[in-house]
Amino acid sequence: MNSNQINKVYVSGALTGIDNPAKTKSFYEVIGKLCQKQGFQAYVPHLKTDPINNPDISPRQVFETDKYHVSTSNLVIVYLGTPSFGVGMELAYAEINNIPIILLYERGKVVSRFPRGISTVIAEIQFDNCEDALKQLKAVLEQRRSLQTNVVKNWLLSKRSQISFWLFRLFILN
Repeated sequence: MNSNQINKVYVSGALTGIDNPAKTKSFYEVIGKLCQKQGFQAYVPHLKTDPINNPDISPRQVFETDKYHVSTSNLVIVYLGTPSFGVGMELAYAEINNIPIILLYERGKVVSRFPRGISTVIAEIQFDNCEDALKQLKAVLEQRRSLQTNVVKNWLLSKRSQISFWLFRLFILN
């Protein structure tokens, strides 16, 4: 995880073989917009490498692009409602890179225990509808934002005497 990109979020979800592509992709986009409203920079893959809208992008380019964005993110939000090889790989890259993961899926849907057991999963959201998913996700994102702010504040407070010393040397002794 790169500390100078605290806000980067990757939104993961199936794009191939989904029942209602327009509705599903719209859900991913709304998640991305919620992230942006919460101060995060969201990357929603199908807006760049959609298999229908961008058929000219090679499988290798899609792999390299999405792998890069997952691996350089600071948070991955994953919709697990439709099984997907790509989503499974994105989860693996997030876990290998120790990136926190938020899982989303419909309440009552049977989801494999394997992704649910990943050690970097920080939240598992089961929802009734899109509005419920967004409400719960917003709460988790606000909590994460608050945690990040507190970490920075605590670090600054712990370094206060060192910062004061160097500022004194810089402005007074020069």
